[in-house]
Amino acid sequence: MTNHNISKFDKEYSTQWNYERDYLESIGVKYTFVKEINGISTYKYKKNSELFKALSSFYMEIETK
Repeated sequence: MTNHNISKFDKEYSTQWNYERDYLESIGVKYTFVKEINGISTYKYKKNSELFKALSSFYMEIETK
């Protein structure tokens, strides 16, 4: 793997889905900041293994419903 585009890599994960944000908050994963544009809130999270484990659990849970 090369590092050609590493500077263009988005270091934050974002969501606009309140259900996802609420789930992450309920298990202790906090967003780092909120960006609001035209009344729509975008929640930004630092990308790390804790976040991706939580997202994996979240999507596995909603897929089984």
